[in-house]
Amino acid sequence: METPVKHHVYRSGEGTNVGAIGLGIYTRLTGADTKGAYSLFEYVVPPNLGGPPTHIHSREDELFTCVQGRVVVELDGEEHVLEPGDSLLMPRGVPHMFHNPFDEETRVVAVVSPPGLENYYQALSELPPGPRDMKLVAEIMVQHGLSLQKKP
Repeated sequence: METPVKHHVYRSGEGTNVGAIGLGIYTRLTGADTKGAYSLFEYVVPPNLGGPPTHIHSREDELFTCVQGRVVVELDGEEHVLEPGDSLLMPRGVPHMFHNPFDEETRVVAVVSPPGLENYYQALSELPPGPRDMKLVAEIMVQHGLSLQKKP
């Protein structure tokens, strides 16, 4: 008999914070928690944060839902401003980035399918403190199916 997935109410800010790139990244559910269906994260983006550089996921689709504040998402060169309750699907293979140019904290809930992005965040969080060694970051990105978008 299959073991049922345990239920739990996740409050904002709960989960394992594997923060990287200057924002809080709370892992709420991993692939192990969802029997391989998806991962669930909460991103806490401080005011005026530049966010990650434009990048591409080769393995995962991401669904962002803004739950607090506003966030700017650039998807395939088109800019979208998400407000509370707004969602945006970012399909794998499509260049994207996000940032918070506003004066208020932003919170985004991200559903990632298939799961595995939690392993990328964990690897980033284990890098030595201090200035980022971008060669190491690039190696971790490649290991987890991510790449930076090259500027034309």
